[in-house]
Amino acid sequence: MLVRLILWAIVGFLVYTIVKAAVQAFHAPSPPPPEKSRGGEAMERDPQCGTFVPRGDAVAATVRGRQHWFCSTRCRDEFLKQP
Repeated sequence: MLVRLILWAIVGFLVYTIVKAAVQAFHAPSPPPPEKSRGGEAMERDPQCGTFVPRGDAVAATVRGRQHWFCSTRCRDEFLKQP
């Protein structure tokens, strides 16, 4: 009887540990965005797809008086189509 109780306690502990690890994996914080490229250039986030692009390589556009940087002309054009 005592052996069964110990086995159930071990199984319960293992299930608890696995569930806890799975929950932590899904709620893990994402890494911070890069501030500068390897060449020391400022990185900008494309508002359309979320990609980080060095400012010198980005496609710039001014929308409603605000400067935006895009990874490609396709992302820029899709962003400009939005109302």
